[in-house]
Amino acid sequence: MKHLVLNSFGLFLGLKSERLVVQKNGQIQNEIALKTLKTIHINSRGISLSSDLVFECGVRGIKIFFASFNNFCATHSLYEHKGVNVQRRQFASETNGKDITLAKAFITGKIKNQRSTILYFTRHLPHADKTGILASFDRALGELSLAKSKEQIMGIEGSVSSLYFEYLRHQSLLPTSFCLRTHRHSDEITNIALNYGYAILLNFIYKSVINAGLNPYFGVLHSVRSSKPSLVLDIMEEYRSFVVDRNIIKIRSNLHGDFDEKCKKLVASSILSSLGKKLVYNHKKLTLTSIIQRQIYKISAYFCEDDKGYKSYIFRW
Repeated sequence: MKHLVLNSFGLFLGLKSERLVVQKNGQIQNEIALKTLKTIHINSRGISLSSDLVFECGVRGIKIFFASFNNFCATHSLYEHKGVNVQRRQFASETNGKDITLAKAFITGKIKNQRSTILYFTRHLPHADKTGILASFDRALGELSLAKSKEQIMGIEGSVSSLYFEYLRHQSLLPTSFCLRTHRHSDEITNIALNYGYAILLNFIYKSVINAGLNPYFGVLHSVRSSKPSLVLDIMEEYRSFVVDRNIIKIRSNLHGDFDEKCKKLVASSILSSLGKKLVYNHKKLTLTSIIQRQIYKISAYFCEDDKGYKSYIFRW
């Protein structure tokens, strides 16, 4: 097990020898060797941890993420706050124009991957039924290539996302309860599932950003403000449709009623499965987690010295 996701209220996480011990009401639920773990995702209130476990995770570089639908935080060990020169170049991106170039690359990747998602799930439909949406995507990509500001880029991204989710709804690829994409405080199960899935994806991107020596809070597209991991949100854009949207579409028949612990486990296991899936990358087969990390190393290299630009990872449909 590389990634542990916990959703149940009342759990206690402790340390026994070199193993993480999960307990509930004093009864041991599970024991996991620390050497097999990379991340711990705590997605419920009322889960407590021992200081010994937190310290040992810090020493081993195991990242602990705490998330709710409205908040997010992560633990770091001291040695991870490195890469001063990388971050200095990252901060300079606003003055040398690399921020706009990266922002356009991220949204280009997002639109192309949304296009792949539509093509994958509508492969049984005649091409004529997809002409309109595909033409809209192509126009948006053309406009994006000419965009000069973050506001223009975000406007194009917002318009395409609205068309994308409307098309998925129109083709009955999302549960019938879905009417409109809402990001926070939604009581509709599809939106809740999407938000929950994006929160898990955010943790993985965050970990990879830290590994690359970048500052997760200084983005190139999303607004920069306290406690908002803007760069993580920027990078997430190109992976949302493949890692989260596709899985929500696949399990849509199971999304009804309340978003209970069973639904959370189903969404989490589907996303972890996608992140562990092997895909072709530079003529090799690597897990998606490894691909994401390598892509983020390329972002770091672009900030520092690589003037060739950055290309998003485009998923085959």
